[in-house]
Amino acid sequence: MKHVVTVWGANFRTEEELRAFVEPVSHDDGETLPSEFMTRSGIGWFDADFMETHFINSDEERRMFIAYMHRDYSPHEQFAEHLPATLYASIGLYNSIILLYGNDSPSGAVNEQLFRIARSGAAPGSSAILVAGIEYET
Repeated sequence: MKHVVTVWGANFRTEEELRAFVEPVSHDDGETLPSEFMTRSGIGWFDADFMETHFINSDEERRMFIAYMHRDYSPHEQFAEHLPATLYASIGLYNSIILLYGNDSPSGAVNEQLFRIARSGAAPGSSAILVAGIEYET
């Protein structure tokens, strides 16, 4: 099975601002609009169960995040093997990290958009920058 993880970096003043950026906007009439993150990154839709956000306030928290990505993030050993060696430096420019993941399983989260973005990059003009697109197989 093929898996994909996209790592996005952004800067916000607070964790609440980060959450507001990624959460869909619900109106009183029941209509739900895509989040600013979805609109600006070119991602039409994703299941929020396949997203994580991390607000990083210090170098120590950044080191802990990298350790998490290597040891605890994925149950698949193949994931850690595909992490870019430059990930720590790449996320160093950002205090907010957004992880989106999917796979090509017929019974799992199918998200061809994430595979496309991992291969060719995100739409220009996003407040969140694609830091890494990691594809691996299990």
